[in-house]
Amino acid sequence: MIVFRIPEGSAKVKIEKADPKVYFQIYDLLSYRKDYGRWNKAESLYDPYTNTFPVGLLPRVKKFLNSKGYRVRIKDERKIEGEKLNSTWNEKYKLRKYQMKAVKKALKEKMGVLALPVGSGKTIVGLRIIHELDLSALIIVHTKELLYQWAQKIKEVLGIDPGIIGDNKWYEGPITVAMIQTLLSRGTDKFERKYAVVLFDECHRTSAAEKFYEVGVNLPQVYRFGLSATPWRRLRGEEMKIEGVVGPIIYEVKAEDLIREGFLAKPKFEIIEYQSHMPSLADKYKELYEEAIMENEARNKAIIEKAIELVRRGHRVLIDVKRIDHGEMLAKMLKERGIKAEFLSSQSPNRWEILEKYKKGEIQVLVSTLLKEGVDIPEISAIILAGGGKSDIMTIQTIGRALRPKKGGEAVIVDIKDDDPLLFTHFLERQKALKQYYGRYYNL
Repeated sequence: MIVFRIPEGSAKVKIEKADPKVYFQIYDLLSYRKDYGRWNKAESLYDPYTNTFPVGLLPRVKKFLNSKGYRVRIKDERKIEGEKLNSTWNEKYKLRKYQMKAVKKALKEKMGVLALPVGSGKTIVGLRIIHELDLSALIIVHTKELLYQWAQKIKEVLGIDPGIIGDNKWYEGPITVAMIQTLLSRGTDKFERKYAVVLFDECHRTSAAEKFYEVGVNLPQVYRFGLSATPWRRLRGEEMKIEGVVGPIIYEVKAEDLIREGFLAKPKFEIIEYQSHMPSLADKYKELYEEAIMENEARNKAIIEKAIELVRRGHRVLIDVKRIDHGEMLAKMLKERGIKAEFLSSQSPNRWEILEKYKKGEIQVLVSTLLKEGVDIPEISAIILAGGGKSDIMTIQTIGRALRPKKGGEAVIVDIKDDDPLLFTHFLERQKALKQYYGRYYNL
């Protein structure tokens, strides 16, 4: 019999009793390779000095040991701390069947990732979990847009004045929305309230895995959930750290199912092809990106022509870029052609004003580095992926901005087929991700 103990106030599992070889097996199970330039160093989320590992990995470890014939006993000494909410649900928000299933699964498991596509109502699912538990909650986000978006929904859906931690603010409420950057700089020991639930939004962000992990392993909540539109399929160190904080995927809805049921718009995929007159001579990716994407006259002209065509077809267009210089250049080119266009980034001082103008239809084309995650603008009906790159998660997130239900039920997704050999492989990676995610609705 192997005994695992979760001490009160802890987010770690301690191995109390096991055969010596079990410790090595768990160490290997929770190991991953981390690249340091030419070196490939092995690390493990099992700590052999304290005989502990993150609580989110408990289902993985238990399943592994059971498969080896071991019996596992879990002693959970944690207490559910927090205050009653007495929240009231706004009946305008009727839960769909898949949302109800997600909530039910979360309440049963007490921990795990809910994988719901962009536009499926992840925020409503998270708030319904909190409402059903009727206990104080901490919601952790990574952008100012998400910070205020969640705060607004908490007030609107649950009738509760939220706390805000981030954007130079620190005041707590029965439900507090906190930016992860602020928690890292100020410390998780600064909370004045007890929270029974912790919820990580956009928890798929492997680029922020270290931050999620550093905060998450210091939060003792029994109820701990992640919301993700693009769950990981690989098991690298970043994904294992995210799982260590919130647990495995416990419920997943496919985008193609929601498209079929009419909850998301049907995607129509289009490709921009262009001819570069000179091959790139750059030997570094930064130089290649600037030369073959940002400063590529033929490519930029093709993007502008496609954007104008989409506007004439009645679409509200988002051009997604990765660099501010590139975005400003494209917005300027559109204005010169008589198109009402604006560029938006996290550095734009008037970004809320620009967003409102776009929502009202006063802007036809929005060029942005910003709208990859967490910003709800249902008015978008066409997206041009002008920034290149091969990130499957960012591609799906960006496209999800356009997949809200539309009259006529269609959203146009435009990618660019670059002819540079490396950039062409990135194009193929993006298309592969789209095919996997959208299934039979991928039509190229």
